[in-house]
Amino acid sequence: MVICSLLGSLRVCLQRHPPLVTFFFCLLSLAVACVGFSIYIQSHEVQNPDVNKDWNSLLKSLAHLMFCVPNKTHEDASSPSTTAAESLTTVTVLVGLTFDLHNGTYPPNGTHLGLTVSATELGVKGPGTQESVHLLAVVMNSVSHESCLSITAPSSLIPKTRPPPKCVITETNMHLEELGICYQSRYQDSPALASMLDQVDRTLCSQRLLISGAFLFCLCAMLCCAAGLCYPLPRDKWGQI
Repeated sequence: MVICSLLGSLRVCLQRHPPLVTFFFCLLSLAVACVGFSIYIQSHEVQNPDVNKDWNSLLKSLAHLMFCVPNKTHEDASSPSTTAAESLTTVTVLVGLTFDLHNGTYPPNGTHLGLTVSATELGVKGPGTQESVHLLAVVMNSVSHESCLSITAPSSLIPKTRPPPKCVITETNMHLEELGICYQSRYQDSPALASMLDQVDRTLCSQRLLISGAFLFCLCAMLCCAAGLCYPLPRDKWGQI
């Protein structure tokens, strides 16, 4: 009987106060979302939102750039001087960076491709954005789309997250390509390079979301009780359920 009375009061509230009912369903949806996210975070890997610069973001910023076959003179000229090199860091890593000529033609294994850009062109913000970044890519395997990439840049521009595997660039197997020919670079995110939340942080986030969801469910229950008490059923026959 009490349940029927409560349902009847809620029906009256629905008819007379649609904004209040809309607010109730918004709270209910938010509560369900919090509980759902809590369960998802506890059982799935989640990317760390506090890390805004990792290796995936750096390599993805190269996808719109053109790498060209440098000549020997250009390579010597683009190398940083001894004075400038003291503030620079060079890392050489094996990445899934691919190159093509827009027609599906890939460069042969051993092809050396160079590029010099400013940090601004790589989407880096903050101090040091006018510093030059020297890139040298060597196609290691055009079938598996693996390239050895050497990056010479200020240490502040190198991501501090988990790096790709290291590799070594040698000229023993260098393939002689036509000088000046340029290739479009492409990159696909690697899950191994993504910065994920550890288990402790995931558990903490899950607990806070669960507490928030429980609080919102309690608030929804209080609204239902308040509606049942403040909007009693009409006594005339038209208002009875």
